[in-house]
Amino acid sequence: MRKIILFLLIFGITLTATAGGPTYSRYGIGDLAYFGSNRAFAIGVLGIGLTGDGFINRFNPAGLSRISLTRISAGFEFSSMTLKDQSGSTKFARGDFQSIALAVPVSRQHGVVFYAGTAPFSNVDYRIQVREMTYGSPSTQTFSGIGGLSTLTLGLSYSPRADLSLGLKYSYVYGTIEHITNVDFDDLTFTDNELQSSRFHSGSMFTLGLLAEDLGSLLGVPALKPFQLGLIIGTPAKLSVRQENVLLTSSSVDTTSVVRGKTDLPFSFGLGVSYRAADRMLFTTDVFLQEWQGSNFFGGPSGGVRNSARIAGGVEFLPKASPSSYGDRIAYRAGFAYNSTYRTVGGQAVNEWYLSGGVGLPIGPDAKMNLTLQAGSRGATDGGLQKVDFIRFSVSISASEAWFITLEED
Repeated sequence: MRKIILFLLIFGITLTATAGGPTYSRYGIGDLAYFGSNRAFAIGVLGIGLTGDGFINRFNPAGLSRISLTRISAGFEFSSMTLKDQSGSTKFARGDFQSIALAVPVSRQHGVVFYAGTAPFSNVDYRIQVREMTYGSPSTQTFSGIGGLSTLTLGLSYSPRADLSLGLKYSYVYGTIEHITNVDFDDLTFTDNELQSSRFHSGSMFTLGLLAEDLGSLLGVPALKPFQLGLIIGTPAKLSVRQENVLLTSSSVDTTSVVRGKTDLPFSFGLGVSYRAADRMLFTTDVFLQEWQGSNFFGGPSGGVRNSARIAGGVEFLPKASPSSYGDRIAYRAGFAYNSTYRTVGGQAVNEWYLSGGVGLPIGPDAKMNLTLQAGSRGATDGGLQKVDFIRFSVSISASEAWFITLEED
């Protein structure tokens, strides 16, 4: 099992593609990676209102409190995209490491679970080519970008009472975003050049979480017993940025400047509600808001930025509450998500939607392989925008081991 997880991690990192994707990732810190868990990925939600033994909740640290055995998971995602604008269309594909996470129960009685993990936070991957006159000579200019931000996260959960859990996680955000401009002249008497602008980011943020697993008991309303409610609050942060500009020609490499600045990560708030029916069907929905309006990117206000909102919902279904065969243990999942992203281009809002579905396949005594398929669209061809139709396939492995168990002596 450990070898499989290690393979997924290395495989994902190795297959990360080079520049050539949607142009929207050119702005701000790129496309944000919304990933709460492999289970939630198939349901469409972030998992703000979800908990359970054997389920590592990466988005709401309070959702870790029911884990009874040490659990590790890792995943990989493959994306296929069709990019369309008024000039035509093209196809693009990439593979990405999705996440790796470890959850260790410290005190089962008090719901104390330690969490450590790493995952992408944003992705930059684009390529734009135009024909222009440069210094009076015809040229081909290529604007491209690669890189993105990642997180290293530590978290802890605690249950002050049986139906209530609290959580806190610390995330170190880091990564390099590189924007590259190539100028290729038609006239051979001009020297082709390439300007590389690399921005190195680093900073910290915190997330507070709460999860009420039995609203009926907590509020004294028996009719609300099947409902559970989760919420998260993400603190704003300022990332330190160091930008290094390098000019390359056929005969020289010059570092033209090194500049330092700040990039804002905004305050965020999320709310999730789940309803369990007949012990084998779960309905859940959540909403996640981020206050991007007025944020600065590398020390200055960025145009085309707005507050973002993501809303999603879905269902998880088990054939039987008390499984007696392999088929009875397969979890079936489906959902949807709508995301009004933090970007506008030329005054036009960039929105995204997708449908999702997947299964959780048992592959051992306490191990599961999660397979997920998402299909959707972002943007439009109106107003000079680019429409991106995409299909995402995710595979992950999740398994438990018994750590820190004390055996009684005879």
